[in-house]
Amino acid sequence: MKLKVKILCIIIFLTACAPEYTMLSYNNNVIEVENKIDSTILEIIHPYKYKIQEQMDEVLTYTKNDLEKEKPQSTIGNFVTDLCLDYAEAHMCVMNNGGLRTTINKGKVSRRKIYELMPFENELVILELDKNDYIKLINYIVKRGGEPFSGITITIDQNHKLLSNSWPVNFENGEKIKILTSDYLANGGDSMTFFKGKKQHKIGIKLRDAIIEYCEKTDTIDVQLDNRMTIINNE
Repeated sequence: MKLKVKILCIIIFLTACAPEYTMLSYNNNVIEVENKIDSTILEIIHPYKYKIQEQMDEVLTYTKNDLEKEKPQSTIGNFVTDLCLDYAEAHMCVMNNGGLRTTINKGKVSRRKIYELMPFENELVILELDKNDYIKLINYIVKRGGEPFSGITITIDQNHKLLSNSWPVNFENGEKIKILTSDYLANGGDSMTFFKGKKQHKIGIKLRDAIIEYCEKTDTIDVQLDNRMTIINNE
């Protein structure tokens, strides 16, 4: 699939730039071009283009509900972070709302829709945090009014003040919490500076591929909001 996607990218690039290049000659798959694409190169890429389109439009699964982006938690965020935890032995998974680029409507879910949801080549990695950095992560989620996470629970008030959170490990005994996230966030992306400098353990799969694999083996997606992040009204 990786090779096929690269071919698709080439197709998109070439067709988008069609007014600027013309093929002069080709030999053993080496093509020289200048100015604009002519009909010869279009004939070469034509069978690949439609094959890739067919694969991208393949229905992988179905969802019973709209998977939407909301705060303090969302069905699209719960969907992604919950499935990711199946790929690694981690206590918690955290992503960011900005990294999930679209929503998914109730009904058929195609491969193309997953590429729209996660167009980046982000890999899944595990980091280990001590108590201080774990608290910084919790405060980050609370301050932003919620970000996609799974594996723990957080309770806040209506003013986004932290009231309580779960403690998956015994930090007092020197244990560290294992956090599953993307390599982009692990490198401090989206202001997650508490991750910077931590050793990253790659688990060998891209985030998008994990989502696709899950969809391929799941007949129907049924994601609900739950109590992972609860708002208490103190009034």
